[in-house]
Amino acid sequence: MIIVSMIALTVRPGTRLRSGAAAAALTLLLVALAPPPPAQAHDPGQGTAYGTAQMTVTGDGTGQLTVTITGIRLTDDTDLTPTRLVARRAGEDLTAPLRAQPGTPPPGTFTGELALPSPGLWFVYAQFATGERTLEVWVPVGQQLTGPQSQRRNLYQPVTAATPPPGQILLGAVLLAVSAALTVAAAVTVARRRRVLPPSTA
Repeated sequence: MIIVSMIALTVRPGTRLRSGAAAAALTLLLVALAPPPPAQAHDPGQGTAYGTAQMTVTGDGTGQLTVTITGIRLTDDTDLTPTRLVARRAGEDLTAPLRAQPGTPPPGTFTGELALPSPGLWFVYAQFATGERTLEVWVPVGQQLTGPQSQRRNLYQPVTAATPPPGQILLGAVLLAVSAALTVAAAVTVARRRRVLPPSTA
């Protein structure tokens, strides 16, 4: 919409051309100043990190996995409530319970079991609820994993559950307003040109 409006505004010489060029420059500047999306590991849904956790996956070589979350370090003092384990691969989602181990000091130790049905690489997630946020941590796991595999990973809020930052909301509102203004100006310009065109003699 913005591009079409700018084209319509720049087709006339003189003042209209200068106004259209200025509007185009303003729009391009706003787009250039837009903050880039956060860097992702594998999952485009990975958002703001609120801590780290040690995620250990132990396999028996047949797809049976035991997942343990330890060494959790949060940026605040909110409690973690385990939600579930999820294994994902090519649109396939498998879920299993995630439990808190009793007698462990806060923020706790959590464990669960998963069975991966087919060979290949899977992405295993542990998901938690904390206050008004949903947090998760993940590792890539081969279905034929034998023995333990342990990594310290970010504990983050998925983008789908996150609130956009104020700057992003403001930028979107500004771009929408610019788009609307350019569209109205383009419509007015086209209407004026039609009124001044001489009648056809054909």
